[in-house]
Order: sequence, then structure tokens, then C-alpha cells
Amino acid sequence: LLKSVLPQLSNKGISRVELGTGTFGYQLTYYQRLGFRVDSIVKDHFLLNYPEPIYENGIQHKDMLRLYAQL
Repeated sequence: LLKSVLPQLSNKGISRVELGTGTFGYQLTYYQRLGFRVDSIVKDHFLLNYPEPIYENGIQHKDMLRLYAQL
């Protein structure tokens, strides 16, 4: 879905897309393959903003990566 939306956003004159994700996992690889790059890290985002811990492959998500893509 995101792969098809990015060109549409570019055609509408949008030049930058930002999103947030965990610091590891399959979704990070997916976004990087689409051209997203790391902009910053939000420390303890998942600890402070979710009532239950979030685990992926037995590792707890704590920090959030803010990613961007220049279109």
C-alpha cells in the first residue's frame, strides 16, 4: 500500500513523508527498502505511550525511530 501511495503523494507536490517505527524488526527493513532514512530517535516512546509492553521476537520495543523519505 505504502509503495503505491508514495508516487501519488509526490504527484500532489508533497516532497517529504515522515513516520515512526520500532528500532528493529521487519517493518524497519521494509521502510528502508522504500527509501526511508532515520531522522531521529524518540527515547522510551513505547514505554511511555503504551499500557502494555510490545515485544517482537522476544525483544521489547522501547525507543521509536522517526524516519523520512524525500519524494
